[in-house]
Amino acid sequence: MTYAVFLLVFLVVPIAALGLLLWKRVSRRLVVSCGLVCLLAYVFTSPWDNYAAKVGLWSYDPHFAPASHFIYYLPWEEYAFYGLQGVLVCGLTVGLARVLKPKDGGEL
Repeated sequence: MTYAVFLLVFLVVPIAALGLLLWKRVSRRLVVSCGLVCLLAYVFTSPWDNYAAKVGLWSYDPHFAPASHFIYYLPWEEYAFYGLQGVLVCGLTVGLARVLKPKDGGEL
């Protein structure tokens, strides 16, 4: 399984399912908050991951992430993973918060 197929199966499909379930319940504030979470994931993770790959702490199998997919020292799929993972976590958080409403009836 390539990295791109992994992202599709384990992140894109669940995000799409959550989107269908939650699309009426998501406010603009929540979308902006999720965007900030994703931005922070990129800002804090990209430099570390690029450095770790550069110095050989880890590498990517060319069969799963061909050299043509790389941006600096990481495959583009790794950058996609940061954002998709952030979106999935935000969606799960919103979904669970909507199911487990505060007892005082307050809004999320």
